[in-house]
Amino acid sequence: MARKYQNATPSGHTILVIDDSPDIVQSCRSLLEAEGHRVLTATDGPSGIALAEREHPHLILVDFFMPGMTGEEVVRAIRSRDRLVQIILQTGYSGEKPARMMLRQLDIQGYHDKGAGAEQLLLWVDSALKAYRSALSTEKHRLGLQYILDITPDLHRLQPVDELLQGLLWQVEGLVGAENCFLATYSSPELARVAATAAKTESLEGFVALADRDEQRTQMEIRVGTGRFRPGISTESLPEPERRLVREAMETGRISFSGGVSVLPLRLGSQMLGAIFIDRRPDYERDRELLEIFATQAASALQSALLYGENTMLYDLATKDPTSGVFLRGYAMQQFQQQLKRSYRNSLPLSVLMMDLDKFKPINDTYGHLAGDRALHVVGQLLSRSVRETDCVARYGGDEFIAILPDTPAEGAEIVARRVMAAVNGALVRTERGTFTVHMSVGAATLLPMNDGPRYNLLQPDVLDRVSGELIARADAALYVRKGTGELAEVAQITWDEAVLDCAA
Repeated sequence: MARKYQNATPSGHTILVIDDSPDIVQSCRSLLEAEGHRVLTATDGPSGIALAEREHPHLILVDFFMPGMTGEEVVRAIRSRDRLVQIILQTGYSGEKPARMMLRQLDIQGYHDKGAGAEQLLLWVDSALKAYRSALSTEKHRLGLQYILDITPDLHRLQPVDELLQGLLWQVEGLVGAENCFLATYSSPELARVAATAAKTESLEGFVALADRDEQRTQMEIRVGTGRFRPGISTESLPEPERRLVREAMETGRISFSGGVSVLPLRLGSQMLGAIFIDRRPDYERDRELLEIFATQAASALQSALLYGENTMLYDLATKDPTSGVFLRGYAMQQFQQQLKRSYRNSLPLSVLMMDLDKFKPINDTYGHLAGDRALHVVGQLLSRSVRETDCVARYGGDEFIAILPDTPAEGAEIVARRVMAAVNGALVRTERGTFTVHMSVGAATLLPMNDGPRYNLLQPDVLDRVSGELIARADAALYVRKGTGELAEVAQITWDEAVLDCAA
């Protein structure tokens, strides 16, 4: 019993005790808190189930026999909602049911006789928490692999290099939950040369170019960064520990996990294209494997973008509306889905503007369709100048436009909407058949951050389709509240639950 009285450090684990006996609840709490665990308690089945759903404990100790709702019923209800949580059924009557049968039938990890004493219970708890860590690692690895498979097509689509680099950083943040990251590369001409060399030599097994090793000592600069890292800074100006880790990873070509951080070299064959710095070190070996897989995909996508994505004409044909000069609807919807995933995983707000030109048909009727096209072009340019580089403006259809605003709360969406209206309303359009002004109505909607923990499987396309559809519908409804008045309606705000459930209904 010496363990009970040792000075415990926090274990990082949360344990829920469900028992109708106050004495048992208190003794379990004292015993488990002395081990460093965070302990939650409930004295009946329904309140225990509610607490489990809200707090997501790692382990649950539940009494076999309780009035109103038995331990078996509690276990079945919890297990139907959570396959990962570990459960130990406790009993004061050892002859109730054979332990092996209970373990198999209820999918629990322990069957403890209360008369066996505290030390036996702690052995069950240690074993169950070890199983939880193993199961968590397996589940994270499975989800991580699925995440990489899900984003791979987007990494390899036709896109400018800077857009790809920003996307890569967002994706690795979503994969490991980091906050301070950067992606550094050589200067653009040097990077393109290295990528071209890699394309010619990566199929030659064992090829090593010593000259390339020397040439690759060229300084790198941060191209995109989050948190405390800013673009345009040379990696040689970083603090010594960070500078050393980046340099070592580039020289060895291997991922570095040291000093609480991770550095992923973007490598193709013997060629180094750059590196991703992450402010956390994976806890599990499988997490490291995920980062290695991601680094390989990222390097391949970067090479493709350098070799093919810089063809501006080809990129514009694939993504830009030739009349207005803003993005096509299909491209915007792809971006919308990616931003929804990022918003969900990082608990960030996401806003949408729906914009519609007022009295566009009379413009075509009076001045001709070429004048209408000219008006769309003018409006497209004004919209592009009214948003940030990270925002996405697209022609939604006819005289309708959409703007996707990442990391933007309702107050920010209102600011952008008013800026758009100020820029467009009253703007002059000059044509051979005369000069006229254009006016635009705008509606805005904001998706609030998801703060209650993971509840939806984003790999199911219908979830993202429901949320994006409902968000657009709310913004469109706000637009028509003030259509043609030159005023802005209140920004509609919606939660993930409302978006998914309302659309399903």
